[in-house]
Amino acid sequence: MRVCFAISGPNTRGGIERHVYDLSQGLAQTSTHVFVLAHASYADWFPKTIPFHPVQFDRWRYNPRLLAEVVKNIRQVRPDIVHAHGRKAAQVVSLIRNRVPSRRILTVHNANVKAIHYRHFHEVIAVSSTVAAAIEHPRLFVIPNGC
Repeated sequence: MRVCFAISGPNTRGGIERHVYDLSQGLAQTSTHVFVLAHASYADWFPKTIPFHPVQFDRWRYNPRLLAEVVKNIRQVRPDIVHAHGRKAAQVVSLIRNRVPSRRILTVHNANVKAIHYRHFHEVIAVSSTVAAAIEHPRLFVIPNGC
């Protein structure tokens, strides 16, 4: 199994960052091949055992160069799953959905992701029941933060 995590914002070492770090570390200890696409500020955050692909996510979400860069990196990695975290990553992955054949998963860390983006993901994970209450998706799962 090959999993590619997509994180859009700069590394503030907050909740999303810690969540993806812990999840990628845990999966890397199994037979899962983990890759991370994220802003360059994450380069030193992940251990060298997890391939890191810097993406210039500080551009406009609809920037054709940003979208092409993400598509190129995902195609290079050839993941079975692209797992987006955060609003911008959700939107970018939903915009390129027809250009990469991977299964798409979105983890929603707060209720600020627009509902239109949920429908382009095969599964949606909410980090709390409060966040889940704001989401309508046929394959919605609640996995509390830190679990």
